[in-house]
Amino acid sequence: MSRPGQWLQPRHGSKEAFDKDFPAIDTGGLTIACPGCKETVTLTRKSAPGKIGGWCKKCNRGVGI
Repeated sequence: MSRPGQWLQPRHGSKEAFDKDFPAIDTGGLTIACPGCKETVTLTRKSAPGKIGGWCKKCNRGVGI
């Protein structure tokens, strides 16, 4: 089972804002459970400060650890 994730703060209301804040792609990302729908989300994006995140397609929100 995947470890539970958390919503990214501040909430990323759109995929475009999330992609801008997390521009780097990390192909070896972690897999976590979305805090809303519990679907598996792979953290494949990285921000400039090194924070990792992923996008839950079902909830349409950014997810991190």
